[in-house]
Amino acid sequence: IIDLPVKWEKYRVVRDLFVFSCFSGLAISDIRNLKEENIIIEEGRLCIKNKRVKTKTPFRVVVLPPAKTIMERYRDRRAGYVFDVPPRDVVYNAMHYIQRSIGMEAPLTFHMARHTFASVITLSAGVPIETVSGMLGHTNLRTTQVYAAVNSERIRQDMKRVQSRIQDIFTLKL
Repeated sequence: IIDLPVKWEKYRVVRDLFVFSCFSGLAISDIRNLKEENIIIEEGRLCIKNKRVKTKTPFRVVVLPPAKTIMERYRDRRAGYVFDVPPRDVVYNAMHYIQRSIGMEAPLTFHMARHTFASVITLSAGVPIETVSGMLGHTNLRTTQVYAAVNSERIRQDMKRVQSRIQDIFTLKL
């Protein structure tokens, strides 16, 4: 989707917002309401700090480089807001266009971008589920656990970390 050429400007904006969501975890409603004042520097890092539109739950997420690039591309198009999100019907049509363009049969949704952020970008990189839950603005850890599919690579990496932590602490002499 990142590399998909899109000739219509509004559809290109939607594609970029989908990618932004993949790298930030923000829902489309949170992207639509993202204000300049929500972009802050905290501990020397660019962050988004806000409350979810849906639940009013606070969240904080560090802005990753791909998300920063997209933010910079679209800033200053709507006074006070980071993005000028097209109307819902344009977003829906653009998502359908992207879906067909990549040969996907199931409907492409912005929630899939949030899922990508949770499972591919953060959890598979070893970010603790509690941290991911906070970044997504979930009120219940069980909501985040849906994204935590365990795969063999994750098990291998986790056990490698366990092994390196205990190798000098627990030794058996038989």
